[in-house]
Amino acid sequence: MVASRSALALLACTGLLLTGCSGSGGNGDGTASGTGEHRPAPGDRDGRSEGIGDFDKDGYDDFVTAVTNRASGEAGAWHVVVVPGSKRGLDAARATRYSDVYSGPLLRGDLDGDGYPDLVATREPDGPDGMTERGATYQAVVMFGGKNGLGKPVTVAAKRQFLAMAVADVNGDGAVDLIDRGKGAQEKDPARIPGRIAYGPFDRDGVPARLVGQDWEAAGGGATAGDFDGDGFDDLLFTGSPPYSDDEPESMVPPDAYFRGSPEGPVPAAVPQGLDNDVEDGDLTPQAGDVDGDGITDLLVGGGGVSAPADGLDTGQLTIVYGAKGGPGTGRRSTVYNQETPGIPGDSQGNDKFGAVSGTGDVNGDGHPDLVINTPGEDKAGRFTLLPGAADGSGPDPSRSTAFDATNYGLPWMKTNLPPLDINGDRHADVVAETSDGLLLFLGGEAGFTAGDPELTEAAKVGLDEQD
Repeated sequence: MVASRSALALLACTGLLLTGCSGSGGNGDGTASGTGEHRPAPGDRDGRSEGIGDFDKDGYDDFVTAVTNRASGEAGAWHVVVVPGSKRGLDAARATRYSDVYSGPLLRGDLDGDGYPDLVATREPDGPDGMTERGATYQAVVMFGGKNGLGKPVTVAAKRQFLAMAVADVNGDGAVDLIDRGKGAQEKDPARIPGRIAYGPFDRDGVPARLVGQDWEAAGGGATAGDFDGDGFDDLLFTGSPPYSDDEPESMVPPDAYFRGSPEGPVPAAVPQGLDNDVEDGDLTPQAGDVDGDGITDLLVGGGGVSAPADGLDTGQLTIVYGAKGGPGTGRRSTVYNQETPGIPGDSQGNDKFGAVSGTGDVNGDGHPDLVINTPGEDKAGRFTLLPGAADGSGPDPSRSTAFDATNYGLPWMKTNLPPLDINGDRHADVVAETSDGLLLFLGGEAGFTAGDPELTEAAKVGLDEQD
């Protein structure tokens, strides 16, 4: 059983932070120290592939999370913690901490085209004390990858605020672009600030090849990017909230918007069906992943789920809206999973939030994508469930599901970070969960995740102090 009680207070996986304060084993400029164990790196990876987790291309994916704690005597400071992977698992000796006030989501992609994935976050205008800095705006920040890991934060060159919500190659030129959502639309503000596209490649000073204005005309609080029609151009889905009341004009901004990529950039298209997923206050931002292994990206849509009033709200369910040549939802019928699905452990209860976050990866190495589903509210502690991919390539096989519960390890809570990564470089997808004890590494293998206790990296060893 996992023992010590050091704390990692988790933001959601979409939270973010970074800046030039180094953590345990880090250099002052924000790069990781030490050489670690190296082996031949896998082939080049672009910003759209699943293999963008290896910032130094040593063959091991690197873990990143956003947390808030009292490290180094700071009161409620935000941090991004980077823990490199290695043959032995998470390498705490080379962990780096970046501290400032940041927001999410944390984005990975090779913005400068040098073959090394980079990390993107958004710096908020609020100072560490919560007070808004005079004249400050939201700024996108890039930490460029390289053979020594991530470098110090570099601000994207944009004269006004830039809310980085997605990385995508929207015009198919092979360069990764950065998507600015704009601001105001999510508050139904008629004077909203339109978004922009910072087209890649970027130089090391954060200057994009070009910066183009783009009004997404949606109230979306989040964005999902992926090639959902398999045409070689990344598409964009913005999801948000409907009007808050009957008195609010519905014509101001629609809750959702969808754009197909093209040589000229994003082109408006019909919003895919099946995104509502029984959520009372609007659509949640889906994740993207190839669930059935057909080479076309699918939408993994979380939602509130359907339950009797006695069961409470937010039981959770996950809908897979499959990508297709005609666009997501135009091919095979969507699949819905919840804890009432035969083979999936547990039962639907209020506030379970089954499917709130999910991701794909080949955990057992059989060549078929496996699906990992987070249930953060299970028993008020947390669970994730592995649905192995079917041998016939049809998608997840619920009959072979396995659940991993925080309570099984004596933990008061556990938050699963997705999508899975290959932390130890063995070509099996692994899962890292943030817990009250630190970081738990569940290693993938032929039988799924390791049957024994997961590997614990204590919070203090990655530069985070203990909390109650």
